[in-house]
Amino acid sequence: MNLTPAVVLLLTWVSVCAAHFMSLPFSPARGLPWQHKSFGKLLEPCRPIGERLQRPIQPLLKPHKRPIRDFRLNATTRDIKLANYYDNLYYAPITIGTPGQTFNVAFDTETPITWVPSIHSPPRQIFRRITKKYNNESSSTYKANGKPFEVSYGPGLVLGYRSQDNMAIAGATVHNQTFGEAILEPKMFAGSMIDGVFGLGFSGINAGEELPVFDNMIMQGLLPAPVFSFYVKKYDSDGPESVLTLGGTNPDYYTGDFIFANLSMPDRWQFEIDRIQLSNDVGTSCLYKCQAVVDTGTSFIVGPSHEVEGLNEMLGAKPRAGDPKLYTLDHSQLDSLPDLEFIVNGQKLTIASKDYVSKGEKSGQYYSGIVGKEFKEGERPVWFLGFSFLRTYYTQFDKVKRRVGFAKAS
Repeated sequence: MNLTPAVVLLLTWVSVCAAHFMSLPFSPARGLPWQHKSFGKLLEPCRPIGERLQRPIQPLLKPHKRPIRDFRLNATTRDIKLANYYDNLYYAPITIGTPGQTFNVAFDTETPITWVPSIHSPPRQIFRRITKKYNNESSSTYKANGKPFEVSYGPGLVLGYRSQDNMAIAGATVHNQTFGEAILEPKMFAGSMIDGVFGLGFSGINAGEELPVFDNMIMQGLLPAPVFSFYVKKYDSDGPESVLTLGGTNPDYYTGDFIFANLSMPDRWQFEIDRIQLSNDVGTSCLYKCQAVVDTGTSFIVGPSHEVEGLNEMLGAKPRAGDPKLYTLDHSQLDSLPDLEFIVNGQKLTIASKDYVSKGEKSGQYYSGIVGKEFKEGERPVWFLGFSFLRTYYTQFDKVKRRVGFAKAS
């Protein structure tokens, strides 16, 4: 059979496209606390029967994700002032929908999903604070999605379904952003100052196909670079207010050069630490390298219980009655406490005792900011560097170069 040049070109294009879509690389599922599971369509919002009949058939092939680009012309970095709730929580407002509905959200580097409470929660699921709830019926830019989502926060789960709407943050509007409408929240959010969570983690097989908000800001040309940075200050200290910078770094909030560490996991802000030690040379932990995660959803420095127990014992801290993961200190011990040192790429990151110690409920009582965590059998132990660490080091997160950087906070 003789084929014309046009037909040959058409067949070649079809074969190339088929090969492109059928050889998609999928990241292996991770055993992370926020791993998502499918639990059917029970959480999907009710729709009129006519709308349900007109829903398009889902495509059989999943579209290839576009890469995050290194920069965008005419884009600028955006600083977000963070409110500080007694050093335990840093948050800022975002708006969703048209007209915009405002929510206070915490920023979490351990999950890619952004979620807020939904007005469509069951009647008996009354959120334990007079919290704001997203009403998709009031937004002219809302688009239904309906896929379920699930996020684990230690003692409880946040459950709900995904929706799509415009989202505004720091003066930038992200169009058609997928997020979670939460219909069930754990008790841990009772009395919280936040309405929801803004995810700054990596997208992946457990996060669904939708891009996180930050990734979409890059794709839509709203930011100059796929980098964000945190500066957080202690509640009663001097200095500028806490800031999250989207799109780069802000030299007003740090001094000196950055110490960089490449990520050791493909889709988590995790890197390798050479060792952890006390400045008085009394003790060393993580002697033969260990893994650490920079976690803006954690107040303390959290590590494997057996290692944390040893460090706190060297500090003279005692387990708290009824909660052995927390360790208490007396006021008389504060002046003699050593610094906590993290050795990264052969360079020392030092945390002073004033930053890893926090006040307790009773007068003269203090808590060590080094907290223990039990890991399951077969689970690789990691350290979580929360606000006790971030208050000393201005930290940048780079999604393209796949690294974290630490510079002394100004």
